[in-house]
Amino acid sequence: MIRFILNTKKLLIIMIFIISCSEETIIYGEIENKDSTIQTASLPQTNVKLFQSFPLFGTEDKLYFGSFKESENLYSLVQMTLFSGNIPPVSLVDLLAESIQVDSAMVFFETQDTLNTGFGLGLYSVTSEEDNVFSDSLNFYNQNDFVDFESNSFLLNEINLTPDYFTQNSTGLDSVKIMFTEEDGSLDNFKKYFLDTDTYPARTFMLKDTGSMLDELFSIQSNESVNGPKMRVWYKEIIDEQTTLDTFITFFSQKDINVFRPPAINDNDFNYISLNSGSGLSSIIEFDLNLLDNLSRNELFKNSNLVFDVEYSNLLDEEDFYVIISAIQDPVQNWSFTSPFIDTSDEGEDPLYEVETNYTGDSRFIVSRKIEDNQVRIPIHDFLQGYKNGLFQHNELMIYSSPVNSPFDKVNLNLNAIEVMYVEP
Repeated sequence: MIRFILNTKKLLIIMIFIISCSEETIIYGEIENKDSTIQTASLPQTNVKLFQSFPLFGTEDKLYFGSFKESENLYSLVQMTLFSGNIPPVSLVDLLAESIQVDSAMVFFETQDTLNTGFGLGLYSVTSEEDNVFSDSLNFYNQNDFVDFESNSFLLNEINLTPDYFTQNSTGLDSVKIMFTEEDGSLDNFKKYFLDTDTYPARTFMLKDTGSMLDELFSIQSNESVNGPKMRVWYKEIIDEQTTLDTFITFFSQKDINVFRPPAINDNDFNYISLNSGSGLSSIIEFDLNLLDNLSRNELFKNSNLVFDVEYSNLLDEEDFYVIISAIQDPVQNWSFTSPFIDTSDEGEDPLYEVETNYTGDSRFIVSRKIEDNQVRIPIHDFLQGYKNGLFQHNELMIYSSPVNSPFDKVNLNLNAIEVMYVEP
């Protein structure tokens, strides 16, 4: 009897196993991602705006010369420290004392560049009576309100840079040296127009191409670099009747700036999303986000992208270009082109020339992507989710050039597609 009961239990277990194997296998992923939970939508573009902000030079660790990608480099300004880096410090005007005899001087710059063609690099002293010729509002478009540096400067000396001039050292740097000596008469001008800071307090050099415009790009390290411009002065100091000190001191750059004419804004730029940090060109796109207001609170956005095609660029084959997209803090009031740099005095009421405050990005949403295969793809699901949840109040996105880009790079983009995907958890 006991054996019968055991056999019956075994048979029941086998039958249950057979029945269970005949049922359809459950794939839990299909429950979690069933078709009804995945939705796609299109967010129409309602407005696009091209605007101009102040130029952005990225790390600003270089001073540029030459014409490159439709940008004309006019000159660079370098202000030197008033006192040397020695202990005790010596001022520029101290070097004109009767007890000091200046033997020679050298202003030198470091570069990683070489040249295909030669050009003359002139070193001028800015003879303005202003103590500080630099200003936070100095821009590269309209200098009418600032010192006319080219008229208020004196050529101290120049050097002819040729392709065979450069012999870079093990660090990849080479020095561009401009000397001042008694033999060529340049030392007297150096002492009169630069060391005499009582008469010319600007203590600022202007570097400029003295010949025909260089048709390639050449750069030197700026004050932002550890290899910034320097000035060395060799002199003898009479201590007493028996003692003369033969030594040198070094002055360092304190401030510098590029002054250049950026690419012109042409009519074609208005038809695209145009980006160029050198001319300050950025764009804003407005979207119709009414769809988001009609969704339930449970929807979550994922895999939502803005896709831009490159309509035009001046990039070379080996160059990268990064595009930044950000939410904006204030709504757009005027969708015509506006710029703080256009003279509106004779333009009347034409809205094309209306001046508008610069737009400020919202740091809570900012994404950067580079152009790849002539296209840039930027994820915006965090922005959409934030807008839906009340984190962002405006339905516009600002698009601009990344600081890592060269200020001479320019691209025009087309909004190719708006891919929006959301799910109900």
